[in-house]
Amino acid sequence: YSRRRAVLGRGQAGIFRELAGILREWPFWPWGLHTDNGSEFLNHHLVRFCRENGLEFTRSRPYRKNDNAHVEQKNRQFVREIVGYERYDSPKAVAWLNTLYGLLDTYVNLFLPMRKVIAKERRGDRVIKRYDVARTPFQRLIEAGVLEPKVQSLLEQQLKTINPLALHRQIEALLSKGPDEFMAPENELQIATI
Repeated sequence: YSRRRAVLGRGQAGIFRELAGILREWPFWPWGLHTDNGSEFLNHHLVRFCRENGLEFTRSRPYRKNDNAHVEQKNRQFVREIVGYERYDSPKAVAWLNTLYGLLDTYVNLFLPMRKVIAKERRGDRVIKRYDVARTPFQRLIEAGVLEPKVQSLLEQQLKTINPLALHRQIEALLSKGPDEFMAPENELQIATI
């Protein structure tokens, strides 16, 4: 299961606000938070938040980019390959990104099956990987048994009522417009600039 939010700038308060929002919408309460070593993450706001909410706070080791390989893979697959490498530095662009991410997160978590590596075997200079059966992140959460019945029921209802093709078309339409043609509701622009 994954979620994305864009933030205008790298200020600690903005990062903290969006992280708190993601956790409020998360389908179960996580055991901890793991971040990289950016100054937007290593701060008193986040440490205090973790302590107050019973979350274990861990971070990557300095200069060890492979510590966050799973996060970096999701960043490439669901951010860079979708929106590219441009700099989105206006309230309107952030509102566009967050609208796009809201649709994309629903599509990925409910409808996009993924396979996970379950074994690796080295044969000479080649590595042979074996994968499990492809399942959506939502199906994996059900199998893990971490969802409360009420939350599971809400997600199952969402799964039944959303047309994945229509959702995909919405994502494509939003991408084709880009942030310049995006008309965000006023409250989204205000939230993005707080």
